[in-house]
Amino acid sequence: MPHSKRIARHFWFRLALAAGVILLVAAALRAQQSEDAKPSSPASGDSQQAALAGSWKLNHDESDDPRDKLKSAVQDREQSGYPGGPGRRGGMGGGGIGFPGTGPMGGPPMGGPTGYPRQGQSSGSEDQKAKLLQVVEPPGQLSIAQKGSEIDMTDSESHTRELFTDGRKLDKAKKDAIQIPVKAHWQGQTLVTEEKGPNGEKISHTYELSPEGKFIDTLTVESKKFNTPIIVRSVYDKS
Repeated sequence: MPHSKRIARHFWFRLALAAGVILLVAAALRAQQSEDAKPSSPASGDSQQAALAGSWKLNHDESDDPRDKLKSAVQDREQSGYPGGPGRRGGMGGGGIGFPGTGPMGGPPMGGPTGYPRQGQSSGSEDQKAKLLQVVEPPGQLSIAQKGSEIDMTDSESHTRELFTDGRKLDKAKKDAIQIPVKAHWQGQTLVTEEKGPNGEKISHTYELSPEGKFIDTLTVESKKFNTPIIVRSVYDKS
């Protein structure tokens, strides 16, 4: 093969090789840029935590009435007659236990006009009853802030539930504290808490967003004083 042809052949070979390398590098750069442009995939629950943040207002029309729920639980307990037996006075059975504020909306509470039982009925512990009513009553306004593994839920009276999802050991809240630490965890995109009530009840909340973007708080209270759990579903709109 003439020398000039060999030189030309090597020239075109090197040119084609260089062009191929350039094309490969360009393709790799495009792939990297495309990957960088994609949104990062958050860990389970992260996107939901961010979505929960904001100010929320209770939608009374779409929410359960907690007083009705509590009243139904009381009536169910009374009808069962346990432990005093049907119609017996002096126990949880028979005669109404007078939860304050558990009468029909706009009407007087069960029992006497102030929430105490009528004459001849057992008073029970009015302090315990009032505390349970506070547990099931949802706040009318709610502000939620998310800080890493901590989700703070503050009502209009500046009482804050500090929900921690990292499994840390929490100190017991002091009496009448305005900041209450609570253990929580994520189940998919639902935030779940479990805690003890003021009278030893088992209390759980599930917090989630509906497809319409509403904030849903489902409260479940289990107590030996009632035959079935008290479940209250509260719906909030963005405010």
